[in-house]
Formats: sequence, C-alpha cells, structure tokens
Amino acid sequence: MKNLRQPESGISWFYQRFLNNHITILLLNIFLLLLVLNELMQNAWILTPVWKFIGITMPAIVVAGILFYVLDPFVHFMERRFHFQPVLAIAVAMLLTVGIIVLIFLNLIPFLTKQTSGIIGALPQFANDMLHNINRLNQEHHWLSNSNLADINDRVSTYFSKRGLNLLTGTLSSLGNVVTTVSDRIITIITAPLVLFFMLKDGSRFPHYISQVVPTAYRARFITMLDQMNVKVSSYVRGQLTVALCVLIIFTTGYSIIGLRYALLIGLLAGPLNLIPYFGSAIALIPALIIGVVTSPSMLIGVVIVYLIEWVLETQVLSPLIMGNSLAMHPITIVFVLLAGGKMFGLIGVIFGVPGFAVLKVLATTVFQWYQEYSALYPDVLPPDELEP
Repeated sequence: MKNLRQPESGISWFYQRFLNNHITILLLNIFLLLLVLNELMQNAWILTPVWKFIGITMPAIVVAGILFYVLDPFVHFMERRFHFQPVLAIAVAMLLTVGIIVLIFLNLIPFLTKQTSGIIGALPQFANDMLHNINRLNQEHHWLSNSNLADINDRVSTYFSKRGLNLLTGTLSSLGNVVTTVSDRIITIITAPLVLFFMLKDGSRFPHYISQVVPTAYRARFITMLDQMNVKVSSYVRGQLTVALCVLIIFTTGYSIIGLRYALLIGLLAGPLNLIPYFGSAIALIPALIIGVVTSPSMLIGVVIVYLIEWVLETQVLSPLIMGNSLAMHPITIVFVLLAGGKMFGLIGVIFGVPGFAVLKVLATTVFQWYQEYSALYPDVLPPDELEP
C-alpha cells in the first residue's frame, strides 16, 4: 500500500491544507476588504473631509484634464514644428484657448439667449400651428369627433401657454443660478488653468512620480497600467469631442438648408448631447421634430432626412474613422454602463461613465494578470521573472 505523505515536523495538517492555501488567503483578503468597507459605511463621517476635498478639487481637475487632452497634441506640434520651448508652447496654447472662449461668450451667448427666449415665447404659436394641422388632417380623414377635437384644442392651448410662461420664468431663474454658481466656483476658474499648465508641462512625468510610492518590483507594471489608462481616456476624449463638433456642423448645416427655424440653436444643442453615446443625437432630434410637426409635413420629412444623413455619416464614417474601437468595449456593455452611470450619478455619470469604466477595466485586467502570475492557480501563466529567455 502506498504510504501517505506525512506532514512536516511542527506543521499541522490544518495549516498545510487550510491556512497555507492560495484560495483561502484570497477569500480572507476579500473578507477583510469588505469588512473595512462596511466599517467606513457605518462611520461615514470619517470620510466627510475627504469628500469635501474631492468636491472642491475635482471640478478643476476634470476641466484641466479635458483641456489637457485637447491641447497636448497642439503643444507637441509647436515644439516639433516651430522648435518652441515647452513653456512658450504651453503659454501660446493657453492664450489661444482663453481667446477662443472669450470670443464664444461675447458673440454666441447673447445670440443663444435671444434664440432661447424666442423659442420659449413661440410655444403658444407652435401650439396653434399644431392644432391647425390637426384640424386640417381631421377634416380630410375624419379621425376624431368634433367634441374630442375641441377637448384636445383646449388642453394643448392651456398646456403650452402655461409651459411657455413657466419656461421663461425658469430660464430667467436659471440665469440667476448660473451667476451664483460661477461665483461659487471661482476657485475652479482660478485653479483649473494652474492645474492645466502643470499637466501640460509635467504630464509625461506624472506616472514616474506616482510610481515612487509603489514597491520597486511592481513599478514597471504600474507605469504600464497608467500608460494604458492614459491612452484609453485620451483617445476617447479627443474622439468624442471631434465627433461632437462634426455632428454640430452637420445638423446646423442640414437644418439651415431645409429652412428649419432655430437651426443653429438645435445644432448647438446636438453637439454637446452627442457626448452621450448612442442616445445623444436621438435626444437632440426631439425639438427638431416638434418644430417640423408644427411647420409642415414637408418640413417634418426634411428633419427626418437630415437626421438619417447625420446618423449614416456618424456611424459609418466619422466614428470608425476618428475613434475606431479605441475602448475595446461591446456596445451592450456601453449601454449598461450608461444606464448604471445615469442612475447613480445623473448626467455626470452618463457623460463620464464610459471612460471611467474603461479605466476600471484596465485596472481590473492588470490586477487579474498579476494574480494569474503569482497565485499558482494558473500554471500555464508564469511570472515574468520565471519566463525562459
């Protein structure tokens, strides 16, 4: 009979089979992590200063980060093409950015305010035009009785009259809130350019600075992970902004060609909304459809044709050409991320959910690869130092 392997002297079977087991250690680590998280949730006041600090600094970091990904290629271009010193190239890029923002505010904001007030004031006229079209169609096809038609007329007229007044009041109130918000966010306005300057100046060295707190054996892998995150986020931000600008131009041009009222306003709305993957352009279509319905059937058809042209150009030309498959994410995954991000964080979650998920995916993939190499549970995956040359 084959002799059973005896435990080494001084080491019990319980230690060999249970305590000195990779799966047991993993489960214990997960349990301890969940225990720590539970204690933090039960004593949330401990993290209150941390959340306040994040709430103050995060807006400036986000704004500076977006501008960093936009301006960084331009800064490097000036350094290579015109042999500018880094500080001079950064100063030129930031001054041009400030100039563009000032020009937009001085020229575009008054026009948008006038257009918005005009479209709000025109809501009762839109209601009358829509009712006129309904009455005309009903006279031709006799879909509704006279009593039902009269009831619809009263309801629509009352709704749009009240809604127009409420929207106008709400818009004026919102403008006041914007002034208050700008006053409250003065720290962000002052801090963001400073953060942006140092991002542009020392951004390439950030991974090496951060890696100093990581054990030496894991620094190379950690820097690689940060580089992968940077590539994912930069390609997404630049691609989305470029596609959004193209969508803005396409909608504005198309609606102007067919003679749609408030074409520029709707186009300027469609551009930022396109930052929401899959749903942005469809949401921007709603006001155009409403204006098309109250204008004429031919205008409604024109709006639909413009949207279909934009959809084909965006999905078949712009997105594959500009963005490609930079995030390596399935469309269903993106939809679920949008739903979850919108539910948990609102509009901010919808806009930043996809790049945030891409960063977490890189982090999870790196951690899992490290676990595969050093857990001994995946014998076909060896640590880098054990691979044969």
